[in-house]
Amino acid sequence: MKKSEFTSLNLCLVVVVLLLINFVSAHATYEAPSSQEQSLFSQLLSDFEKTDVPKKDVSDVIDSFGKPLVINFPCNSTDTNNFVIAVITTRLAKFDATNVHEDQVIGGTYTWDCLVTSEAQKVTLQCNNELRLNSNVLLNGTGVDPTVHHVENEVVLYHEFLHGQLMIDAIKSSAKWRHEVCNKTPDETIDYSYADPDHILINPLQSSFASQLMEQQGGEVITKYLLPNETRGGYFDTTIFKISDFPQFRNGGEVTLRAVNIDDTKFGASNNIVFLNGTLVNKTEPGIAWFYISGAKAGMMPQGNSSLLWEKRIAGLWANGHVTDSYFYNMVKNMTGQQGAYGEQFGTGKIPYWIRNTANWWFEGRIDDSTFLNLIQYLVSNKII
Repeated sequence: MKKSEFTSLNLCLVVVVLLLINFVSAHATYEAPSSQEQSLFSQLLSDFEKTDVPKKDVSDVIDSFGKPLVINFPCNSTDTNNFVIAVITTRLAKFDATNVHEDQVIGGTYTWDCLVTSEAQKVTLQCNNELRLNSNVLLNGTGVDPTVHHVENEVVLYHEFLHGQLMIDAIKSSAKWRHEVCNKTPDETIDYSYADPDHILINPLQSSFASQLMEQQGGEVITKYLLPNETRGGYFDTTIFKISDFPQFRNGGEVTLRAVNIDDTKFGASNNIVFLNGTLVNKTEPGIAWFYISGAKAGMMPQGNSSLLWEKRIAGLWANGHVTDSYFYNMVKNMTGQQGAYGEQFGTGKIPYWIRNTANWWFEGRIDDSTFLNLIQYLVSNKII
C-alpha cells in the first residue's frame, strides 16, 4: 500500500459488517439475551432515542418492545375474508451464531416470526418478532476511531429497526398488502418482502443516517455503489474521492471502510487519490462501500504504525472464529507485501491451529507488534502459510 502525499491522513481498513434479516418458523425456540447483550441494547437504544438527526420514524417497532402493537382493519365486501388483525410484539433475543454464513460478519438480525390463522373469515397474525445483536462484533472497537465505532453501532440498530418498521408500515397502510391478506386462503403464505430483506430501501436510509451522525461529529461518510456491469467479471479498481476535496481534514484524519458484497479489498491513497480495489462476492449484485472520514485526534498514531490496528483487529476476529481464512490471508498479504494466490495451507484450509492462538495473543496484547510481524514473516518465508 502506497502512502498518500497527505501523510497526516491515516487510512484504516477494517472488517466488513453485514446486516441481515432472517425469517424463521413460527415456533422457533426463544433464548433470552445475555446480560452483555441486554446492556448493549439498552445503551444503544438510549443513545438512538436521544439522537436528533432526521431519520425515518421507527417508533412503532420500538414501542412493540414494551407492549403489543395491534393493527386491525375490515376487508371489502367482495373479499374472501371479512377482517384482519395483527398483534405484533418484539423482544430482544440471544444472538444466534448459526445465522452467520461463510465470509459474512453479522452485526444484528431482525426476525419476523408470525403465526397466521384463518377462521370464520378472520385472518389473525400473531407476530413474536426478535431482535438479535452480535455483541462480539459491536463491542469490538479495536483499531476503529471511537466516533466511527459509536456511529456504526447506532446504524446497526437503526438498520434492524427498519426491517420491523417497513413491514409494519405495509400492514398499516399498503393497499396491495391488505388486498392480498383479505383474499388469502388458508394454504397461502403471507408476503413479508415489505421488510426489505434485499435492503433496497434500507441501504440509502442507513447511509443518510450515518452521514448525518458523522457530520454532527465533524466527519463525513462517502457511499460508493459498485455495479456489476461496471466491473470486470466482478473485479473492480476505482477511485473513491480526492483528499483535497475535504479541506476540513487538512490537519489529519482517519478513513475507515465498511462494505457489503465486497471481498479481497485493497484500500489506500496515492497522489491525492483514495482508491479501492476488490471483487464482488456475488457478481450479479452490487457492492456497497461506506467510507467514514473522521478528523485527527490528539495522540493519533503516526501513519507508519496505524495500519497494524486493522491487522490486529482482523487477527482477533479470525482467531475467535468471527471471520473466515480469506480475511486472515489478506491481512498477511498486507503485512508482508505478498501478492500471490493462497498458499498450500490456506488452499486446503489446514492452517495450523497454534497460529490462531498466537493471533489471539497479539490481539489481546500478550505479545507485541514486532514479535507477531517477525513470526508472520518467518511463516511466509518458510511457506508454512
